[in-house]
Parts: sequence; structure tokens; C-alpha cells
Amino acid sequence: METLRKDSPAMAVYDYIYGEIIHRRLSPGQELTENYLCEKMGLGRSPVRLALQQLAKDGIIDLRANRSAIVTQFTQKQLRQLYSLRENFLEYALKQTIGQYEETDLAVLEECLDVMEKAFEEQDFSSYIQAVATFYRSIINKAGNPYLTESADVLINRINVYLCLYDEFYSVKRLRSLAMHSRMIRGIREGRLAAVLRAHRRLSDEMVDAYDHVVQLNLQENG
Repeated sequence: METLRKDSPAMAVYDYIYGEIIHRRLSPGQELTENYLCEKMGLGRSPVRLALQQLAKDGIIDLRANRSAIVTQFTQKQLRQLYSLRENFLEYALKQTIGQYEETDLAVLEECLDVMEKAFEEQDFSSYIQAVATFYRSIINKAGNPYLTESADVLINRINVYLCLYDEFYSVKRLRSLAMHSRMIRGIREGRLAAVLRAHRRLSDEMVDAYDHVVQLNLQENG
């Protein structure tokens, strides 16, 4: 598939759909048709189709045979599986590295938290998602296992899609995830793997609870 070029018509379509999703103007399960997007963007089918293909590749939408697409949906079971797998990756990586962390490594993780907090203050959801991804990639990549890194990237990208669709970033007064990520850093600094995993598990449970809340809101709005 052709890679989308920056400032191309297809990239404009991609950015439009992505923006509509993260700002909650498109909901999970909502349909997108080529005809609507062509009219909305004033473009032909080729750039619209390329954008939809890239969005599907990134896991943000699911393509259908009738030249339409729907915004990706998650089930609670799928979400629990995602966070459980991430915990497994973290545990595997930290078992090999937790005693090797230096202050420079921890500073990278602390900087991710600073970016998350600033992004929340500025309501910059894209920067927040990128900082979360960098936080987990930094921990997993320290293991120096390219196979682990490759597998984890697929998982992290999928969780990013979930965050785009369901995270309550714009509606909460404070980010509870910051406290859990801070506990994870403290656990790594002190060499306590169990503490890191407990914090991650609590964060996972909170995300599932938030998912249930957003699903109920969507049902009420669409019912």
C-alpha cells in the first residue's frame, strides 16, 4: 500500500477522521462511507480510499466490503487481554533489567510523565498518547530484545487506538494514570518488580472501569 505523504490529500483525509475520533465526534461503531468523505473533503475517491486503508492498517477503523468502514470497536474482554499482555511484556523485560536502571533511564520515564501532565493541561491528546507509548516502549526496549520490541509495538499501537476511542481525557479534572505511572517508576527505582506490576494492574482496572463508563454514555446518546 502507498505510504501517505505529508500534506497530501490522503493525509488530509486521515487527519480529519483521526481528529474527529479523538475529539469524540465519531464514536466506536459509527459508519463512514466513501461518498460522504468525498463530499465532505471535496476530493475524489483515490485519496479517500488511501486514507481509509491507512486508518485500517493502524487499527483505527475496520473496512467493509461495500466500500464503507466503521470506527473500531472494542469489547471488555479484548481490552482486558490487551492490558494483560502489556503486563506480561513489562514483567519479562523488567525481570532482566530492573537492577540495571540508572538515573538517566529513570529520567526518560520521568520526562514522559511531565509530557503527560503538560499535555493534559493544554488538552493536547495526541501528545499525551505519544508520551504514554514512549513510557512503555522505554521500559520494554531496555531489555534489548528485538523480537520483544516488535511484538510490544503492535500491542502498544493497539492500546493507543483504544485510548483514542475511549479515554476520558477531555472530561476528567485530573489524570489518575499519572499517579500509577509514578508508582511504577518508584518501583523500578527501588528494584521492586511486584510493586511495578501492582501499579500497572490497578491502572488497567481503572481503564476497564472508564471503558464501561464511556460505553454506557455512547449507548445513551445513540439509544
